[in-house]
Amino acid sequence: MRSELNGPSAADVFPHPEYLRTVLEPNFRHAVKFFFQPLIEINRAHAIMLALCGILSRKHLRPLLGALRQVTSERSNLDAYSFQGAEEDLYFFMERRLEEICGPEVSGHLSVARSRNDVDMTLYRMVLREELLRTASKVAELQETLLQLADIHVSTILPVVTHTQLAQPTTLGHYLMAAAEFLERDLKRFRQAYAHVNCCPLGACVATTTGFAIDRHRLAQLLGFEGALENAYGCIASVDYLVESVGTLSALMINLGRFIQDLLLWTSQDVDLIHLPDGFVQSSSIMPQKRNPVALEHLRILASNSVGQCQSIVLDLHNTPFGDIVDTEDDLQPVVRTAFEYSSRVLDLLTAVLGSIEVNVEKALRKCQGGEITLSELADWMVQFRQIPFRSAHKIVSRVARVLRQQPARRQGESLPQRVSLLLEQASRELWAKPILVPPARISRILDPHHFVKVRKVFGGPAPAVVRRSINRHRKLATGHRRWLAGAAERLRQYPRHLERA
Repeated sequence: MRSELNGPSAADVFPHPEYLRTVLEPNFRHAVKFFFQPLIEINRAHAIMLALCGILSRKHLRPLLGALRQVTSERSNLDAYSFQGAEEDLYFFMERRLEEICGPEVSGHLSVARSRNDVDMTLYRMVLREELLRTASKVAELQETLLQLADIHVSTILPVVTHTQLAQPTTLGHYLMAAAEFLERDLKRFRQAYAHVNCCPLGACVATTTGFAIDRHRLAQLLGFEGALENAYGCIASVDYLVESVGTLSALMINLGRFIQDLLLWTSQDVDLIHLPDGFVQSSSIMPQKRNPVALEHLRILASNSVGQCQSIVLDLHNTPFGDIVDTEDDLQPVVRTAFEYSSRVLDLLTAVLGSIEVNVEKALRKCQGGEITLSELADWMVQFRQIPFRSAHKIVSRVARVLRQQPARRQGESLPQRVSLLLEQASRELWAKPILVPPARISRILDPHHFVKVRKVFGGPAPAVVRRSINRHRKLATGHRRWLAGAAERLRQYPRHLERA
């Protein structure tokens, strides 16, 4: 046991060297990089609001704003600043620096009616709203690339795969529109998340506001928020704004990860449906013939990394007290930044890849010809034109498909339509008690993959006319999203100017 006569140990002096090294300094560096400018703007807005409310005199406002301008000019010096923890964090560092510039009798007024609690929560929201907007803008760019590609391939026949087996023909345009459509939902989720993030908690102070007659709505307006978050306790304690944001990001990355997995499969030599330009492939160190689709492999792991960071955030927040705790604050913020950074890399690279891929149109069509992939249309035809119940037609065609698999070889000179016509007659005699005679020429038309796609013209189907309507509809929706993104970005660009003029 340490004797009191020996004086204080390292554990008795704040900060302990290990606490400084493992917590305070990393958090300070992160705050300087991401939160310095928002903190300057918060201080300006708070000073202006206090003056407008008659709480801060004009004679104190001017030197405070001048000191904030000087601190802003010193930003580059912080990269080389030797942080020793005397100020604990960026909030207190800036408070001390303002005191050095304009004196405690002036700078001390800035601490009226606020706390580090509400300032921190405002900082987090200000940075997060920017990240949401940037990510949503990249999603919109990716969606536009998909719409252009779908328009080009609106009639390109492509096999649908279910349970890893060839199922039915569709078109590449139809497939790509499925991806464009989930991006439409992702954009809606980003807009909703942005609306919930872009509410100002400033003025909540510790968690109960203040006895001073401040104007929280003016604070929100000065900082470009859409409004003030109402309940002061919730301003400090609530984290659903963050959970919703990373949940939105996670949904996007999961959607794209599954899409990327398909693209990677399509580049394999066995499937060979798409070709990546040389800029996105690497050779082997030993096998000169190799074309490794590494860009898609990197995309897959980057998307997984983003999802992993999002899950880490949710786990960090789960079962924490509903109040002011560090679990929801500084230590969590780098993880948020990393999640969005990974997703940004995914969106940029995937947009570039999709803008340059080449599609093996002929091979995609061949996979839908000469086999069983269109036999479901034969069952549908029997229902429509021979009035056979679908389940009976299904059994008959299943028998045809089984024989085709077991005995793929045909007699010399016999075509596939001729063989199917003969097998259909035999199966129907056994299972329907009377033969169904369909000439080979009709069988050929029924089994044609272009016909298969063309007749599927209900809403959401792969018929080219239907897909074109879908493309046009989503382009209109995309225009609305771009307008919203441009408006939101412009408001965030403008509020610092309004703040400066104020």
